[in-house]
Amino acid sequence: MTLLTERSHAMIWGALVADAASMGLHWIYDQARIAEVAGERPEFHGPDAADFEGAKGYFAHGGRRRGMQSQYGEQVLVMLRSLAATGPYDRATYEAMFQAHFGYGGAYVGYIDRATRDTLDNLAQADRMGGVEAATFYGSDDTQLPAVAKLPPLIATGQVDEVTSAIRVTNNSDQAEAYGRVVAAMLQAAVQGAAPAEVVKSGLSAAAPEIAEGLARAVQATGQSVPEFTAEVGMACELAFGVPSVMHALLVTGSFTEAVRQNILAGGDSCGRAVVLGAILGACHGIGGDQGIPVEWVDALAHRDDVRALMDECAGAGTG
Repeated sequence: MTLLTERSHAMIWGALVADAASMGLHWIYDQARIAEVAGERPEFHGPDAADFEGAKGYFAHGGRRRGMQSQYGEQVLVMLRSLAATGPYDRATYEAMFQAHFGYGGAYVGYIDRATRDTLDNLAQADRMGGVEAATFYGSDDTQLPAVAKLPPLIATGQVDEVTSAIRVTNNSDQAEAYGRVVAAMLQAAVQGAAPAEVVKSGLSAAAPEIAEGLARAVQATGQSVPEFTAEVGMACELAFGVPSVMHALLVTGSFTEAVRQNILAGGDSCGRAVVLGAILGACHGIGGDQGIPVEWVDALAHRDDVRALMDECAGAGTG
């Protein structure tokens, strides 16, 4: 069996495409402003500081261009490179590649979120004190969406047992792990053939009691649009806001295109939500057709050729 099934391929493409499609308007916390500058087709809107003027938000991606990834999509790529190198997930390799990519002198030039910054600082301090220890996680005590950004390639390659380690490399938090297990359950259900509504049920079944009530709001609010529900539950980067918003979008939209557009129009941390939402719907609907990832959106990715090569390398690495 090859490493990646058709659904697995589409899961990874979906995560990256949805992230890149959302990047230009990421972190505008004004839904009316997003609609004003981008209209009903806000995908792949190039980053422009003028779009943020006079609106609540933070312009983080001035060094990026249309079709590039946010820092969330870059996390997907780091995990993909790690798996291409080792086949089975290897924490030390992933950690080292993460540090090399995002750290001083690394290939990534762009916004560094709190979880990434803290992780880099903690790893650097450990190196100064005698080296990184396998028994210790150096991730941030952070409960935001970076915790789950690296999961699509891991689940696409059937390595659900490694979810805890991958999460805690950057987000060493019990709450982050709890939400990460929900996301992993949804990703796993999608890659195994479940429809979006069943994907949501799988996520709810995996929820720890302390987070289950907040997630259930997504099912109870299907009369609302994605922007309406997201504004109500929270537009910021917390997993407690983003995961219910993703669940809600899975229940009330009918295609990859509709879901990604509605997620962008919802504002706030659209890229953090997009990685999970796009991964699930990519696996559910594939590439092309009325419901799947638009082929022209895949072609719009700045690093699409690199992604194809990495997927080939993963197959050669022998995971599966």
